[in-house]
Amino acid sequence: MLLLMAAIPILVVGFSSTPPVSHTGGFGEPTCVACHGTGLNTGSGEVTINVSNVSTGYTSGSTFPVTVTVNDPSAVRWGFELAVRTRSGQQAGTLLAGSDGFTQILSQGGIQYITQTTSGSRLGQANGASYSFQWRAPDISAGPVEFHAAAVAANNNPPTSDPGDMTYTKNVTVQPQAPPAPSVSQNGTVNNASFAAGTNPLAPGTIAAIFGTNLNNGAEFSNSAFGIDGKLLMTLGGASVQLNGIAAPLFSSFPGQLNVQVPEELAGSSSASVVVTVGGVASAPQTVQLASSSPGIFTISSNGEGQGIIQIANTVIFAAPEGSIPGAQAHPVAQEQFITIYCTGLGAVTNPPGTGRRASDNPLSETIETPQVTIGGIPAHVVFSGLTPNLVGLYQVNAQIPAASATGNTIPLVLTIGGRQSNPVTIAVGP
Repeated sequence: MLLLMAAIPILVVGFSSTPPVSHTGGFGEPTCVACHGTGLNTGSGEVTINVSNVSTGYTSGSTFPVTVTVNDPSAVRWGFELAVRTRSGQQAGTLLAGSDGFTQILSQGGIQYITQTTSGSRLGQANGASYSFQWRAPDISAGPVEFHAAAVAANNNPPTSDPGDMTYTKNVTVQPQAPPAPSVSQNGTVNNASFAAGTNPLAPGTIAAIFGTNLNNGAEFSNSAFGIDGKLLMTLGGASVQLNGIAAPLFSSFPGQLNVQVPEELAGSSSASVVVTVGGVASAPQTVQLASSSPGIFTISSNGEGQGIIQIANTVIFAAPEGSIPGAQAHPVAQEQFITIYCTGLGAVTNPPGTGRRASDNPLSETIETPQVTIGGIPAHVVFSGLTPNLVGLYQVNAQIPAASATGNTIPLVLTIGGRQSNPVTIAVGP
């Protein structure tokens, strides 16, 4: 009996200094009633949770003051336990104990629990106690988060199962701040190779660039991936794009630019409405004109000007001045040699792969119409025009340098198909 009596105050002190975790009453957890009587939300007190500065929602990585207050006119000792989790029950952000010594952080199963310390249990002594600490928010992509707290208002009488002790629970949900609405620039959807003015039409299947603001969740994805359906991802960096309600595959995603493929399903349409959606918020629609072809040649500068992305056929050597492209081989192409011109927007092909899918290497996907290529103003013989095997939306045109071509480091090259001319680029031609 003496040993039992001696153990009771130790148990009381133990719970006041290190309460058992996972007793917030949230997500199926028990409450403090297990050790503190049978009164759950039946007394004349309450517990409140106040998360400051979240009236418009929490922002990613920001820190917010939190105050838990427990009161009951019949109690003199206090305790609480709080956890903050996502709707799926995962830890949401980070809890930070206050600097006053009244709170502490405990953990179990990947979940943080903030509770009172021994000195915190005596805080207030009458009517109630308030505990202040901080919460660092997760990324807003975590969605709504739930604060669950259980608090004890104790009369300080042993044993801990004294029915005079009261337990109160409270839960508060905090929403993420709505992301700023994405905005697509007027005439901001252009050929990703030529960057011709947005008033120029685009052909279905073309690799296009969409310019604007808040076009994704703030991330930078320079590369995409293929889904289990074999198509390029339709959502990247939290952004998705639709043209006339048809999802467009994404090649890359930046806050100010999305690179997409114009869906092949738009063939025959004269225009399309472009809408970008981020975090459930859609942009105002912008109209892009469509046509059967919209040729654009990719350039080393990535702005549609200067040296074209043109290689000597069947090599990785660029037809460019030697040493002009860092990290790549470059050499002027000889007259009558063959080159490969990398471009987009050449229109319909045989054996179409489908939107977002890799082009086949057997059989090849050849353009329905053969383009014309001029080098230094002289027509070049085109031997192939079609989609580059195993890639999405990228065309290639293989042509022969005219025997009479001028030589030099900046010989102009232009491609024309369907009556529409590409951006002029340059190549280096040697004798």
